[in-house]
Amino acid sequence: MPDKDELADLQTQAFLMANEQVCSPGYAHLYSLKFTKERTRTYIIQRTHWTMNRRDCWAHAQALAPMDVKKKIWDHERDELEGRPEDGIDDHYTLSVKEGGLLGLTPDDFINTPPCDGLMACSYAWLQLASQSPWLTSVAACAALELSNSDEILKDGSNSRRIGEIINRDLGIPLKAQASNAEHAVADVKHAHILMEIAEDYMHTAQDKEQILDGLRKSWAIDRMWKTVLSDMMAALPAS
Repeated sequence: MPDKDELADLQTQAFLMANEQVCSPGYAHLYSLKFTKERTRTYIIQRTHWTMNRRDCWAHAQALAPMDVKKKIWDHERDELEGRPEDGIDDHYTLSVKEGGLLGLTPDDFINTPPCDGLMACSYAWLQLASQSPWLTSVAACAALELSNSDEILKDGSNSRRIGEIINRDLGIPLKAQASNAEHAVADVKHAHILMEIAEDYMHTAQDKEQILDGLRKSWAIDRMWKTVLSDMMAALPAS
């Protein structure tokens, strides 16, 4: 078992970085925008492409990981890929499409509108990080984006909740009616625990700890670039 002090230090560093992440300029710009109908449509489509990249990255992490970690990742990914049929919750791609439907988007819009250039570049960067790193780094790189979307960890609320509240403010659509934002505001509290659960079993050396922190740092660096691209893309659209 890892040293309890080292585990506590890892958690402290990870949670601090997660909170710093959502205070970075790209996030701040995103939260400062007025979410018009067209801007929100753009946000939802591009976020959905980003969500699909997360599935690819977790699959790479799962391929590299030991058997028991593969099982943890599968349990984590079932919500995303399968939903929770017993609770009437669709898979997360379908939730995004339903959320877009509130603004007049059709399923074909998600197919026919490609990821923007910046998201394409960031997606390839995340895939490279997830597929070509030591497995602990790969898992941490994927888990980083769960940590920085957890209501439990973020002092001012998760990104999904904050965006949901902005959409409610600007377009009058309640958070509970936003299928994807409402689900992620809840689900990512649970999902954010996966990294520390794995660290409890596999963080035995200083090198192990550094590999985990390396995955967090690199993934959040890519994410900062992505949020800058996304917020600039939305800001370029009319504000009314």
